[in-house]
Amino acid sequence: MTPLVLSRKEAAESLQVSVWVLDRYIADGLLPTVVLPSTKNPGERNRRVLVAVADLQAFVVKHREVL
Repeated sequence: MTPLVLSRKEAAESLQVSVWVLDRYIADGLLPTVVLPSTKNPGERNRRVLVAVADLQAFVVKHREVL
C-alpha cells in the first residue's frame, strides 16, 4: 500500500533536502502539514508533524522550471 503521509525525515529525503530546509518550507507556508488528532487526549493534536505525499507532489510541480 502506498503511504498517504510521510514523516518530516522521509519527506526531506524524497525532496533530497535536509530536514532543516523542509522545516523552512513549512514555516514559510510553502508546504502544508498534516497533524493528526491525539489518541490519548481527545480534542488535542498529536505533536508529530507529517507531510502528505500529494502535497509534496504539488510542491514539486509548482516549483518545476523548464530550462
